[in-house]
Amino acid sequence: MRPREIRVVERLQPAPDCVELVCEFPEDEGPQSGQFYMLSVGDGRDTYLPRPFSFYRVFSPRRLSFLFRVVGPGTRFLAGLRPRDRLQAMGPLGRGFPLPDGPERAVLVAGGVGVPPLWSLARSLLGLGCEVTALLGARTRSAVLGRPELEALGIQVLTATDDGSMGHRGPVTELLGGIEADGLYACGPEGMLRAVRDIAAARPLPRTYLALEAAMACGYGICLGCAVERAQPDPALGAYGTYARVCREGPVFRWDEVRI
Repeated sequence: MRPREIRVVERLQPAPDCVELVCEFPEDEGPQSGQFYMLSVGDGRDTYLPRPFSFYRVFSPRRLSFLFRVVGPGTRFLAGLRPRDRLQAMGPLGRGFPLPDGPERAVLVAGGVGVPPLWSLARSLLGLGCEVTALLGARTRSAVLGRPELEALGIQVLTATDDGSMGHRGPVTELLGGIEADGLYACGPEGMLRAVRDIAAARPLPRTYLALEAAMACGYGICLGCAVERAQPDPALGAYGTYARVCREGPVFRWDEVRI
């Protein structure tokens, strides 16, 4: 797979330190919820390697958006792009969220900037007749992302903030205590994912899937820089069976597939 040139058509800023770029691709795209793209400015202004980003909203077959927090030189370059600017994209890559065979009570859990892979998942689940609830967590009110976009789909959205400035005061996973679910889908910081995993094990809730975040150099499994330990080694893979690649076997894993 080779990088393609895409064009920025709109730049949105949903939070002071976050940017959403709406991009147009040269042909129709059909990514699975949870898959990602490697993005790079690609003209010498960027720094060394592309960055992995889950796609966020789908506006048309050729228009997808990417939502990210500005944390360093690479994301700062991307955040500075404006409509008509161009960048390089390679993807879709990785393994996305598996959909249920039929209607279910689905709960989506996002922490911080973990909401991007869950918007398109919510839309797909609604198309299957699922009852969908989204739980959004962040440090403070201004850092809660995706609420209007998810509510526009017609689903219930509950929030939690560390300082209590919006919704429940405390970790977003505390909201799971009063919610019944058949399927649980989560993306966010590692500590939040561990809490979701523990809840899945205690209920038990086998249809629980975690979208992991990891630094990646290539995005397609060659560099092994995003390896995560498997819960159970795969003997068929020999020496490589102890680890799974987030970019290749993930980024979505069932809760009991890997150690986090």
